[in-house]
Amino acid sequence: MVTGASGALGRLVVAALLDRVAAAELILVTRSPDSLADAARRGATVRYGDFEKAASLPAALAGGQRMLAISTIGATDTAAAHRAAFDAAAEARVEHIVWTSVSNPVDANPFPAAKIHARSERDLRASGIACTILRNALYAELRVRITAKYIHDGRWTTNMGDGSHAFVARTDCAAAAAAALTETAPAGRVYDITGPELVDAQQYVALLEEFGGRQVVRDDVEDADYGRYRGAFAANPDYAAYFELFTGTGQAIRTGYLRQLGDGVQQLTGRSPLSLRQVFEQQRTLNRSSRRGQRTPDPTKPDPRTRRLTGLARRQFATDTPCR
Repeated sequence: MVTGASGALGRLVVAALLDRVAAAELILVTRSPDSLADAARRGATVRYGDFEKAASLPAALAGGQRMLAISTIGATDTAAAHRAAFDAAAEARVEHIVWTSVSNPVDANPFPAAKIHARSERDLRASGIACTILRNALYAELRVRITAKYIHDGRWTTNMGDGSHAFVARTDCAAAAAAALTETAPAGRVYDITGPELVDAQQYVALLEEFGGRQVVRDDVEDADYGRYRGAFAANPDYAAYFELFTGTGQAIRTGYLRQLGDGVQQLTGRSPLSLRQVFEQQRTLNRSSRRGQRTPDPTKPDPRTRRLTGLARRQFATDTPCR
């Protein structure tokens, strides 16, 4: 069973699962069942379910044995929504939950989602259900998608300082999740799902310049200044398809809270994750293919084709902390 099955990560997980098991073995839970009509035609069971609407969950989760619970975003009370899912899974007698968490979910971590996931991991362990936790790093695709703006401006404004992060591809996160769900990852294990190397600001600028073919100035600013910059960025409708780091995310990278480097992808899938450079290469190949015979688009405008980008996802900080 997969919750959040129609989301960006969920769809990649479903595709990976369909390479491993028959569609008839899958229960796909989503807030928009019509969007999974293709999977339903192949034989998967598609059900409506919403973590924020607890009454929808008993029927949605009925009959599932192993459940990939993809954490939600945008909920009024995200931790409560997650807890409702765990409670419903316990009532439905789900045997094992694979949970998508975030890197280093501790209360002191300034990354905006860290405190929420610290609570949710505690609630999951308290549910009494066997679990495996996948702590996903920040998505590499989002770092690549926004590069057109930086290259066009010749400037990258950041508050991450000299910190570094092992950006990971959604495809690698999805492959790891599918493997954990179908190959019975050990209960109680926590995997750091990251890219193969830590990337700092200097290395990121070097990639911008290499793939953009022009100089890009790194503009290091304080958190307050970055907060104002990001506010203006988010208010600009031209950047609606892009995602800039939250102020707390840059702060967490700068202060070392997001410096995890894990081998969860290797352990679960048997292959190495893609590097940030490889995701840049995929984007360049996609752009060249898409633009043949077409006018070069304005690099400051969102390109819907970037939604098709697939890409990134070693030392693992796995623990034996029981999830029961």
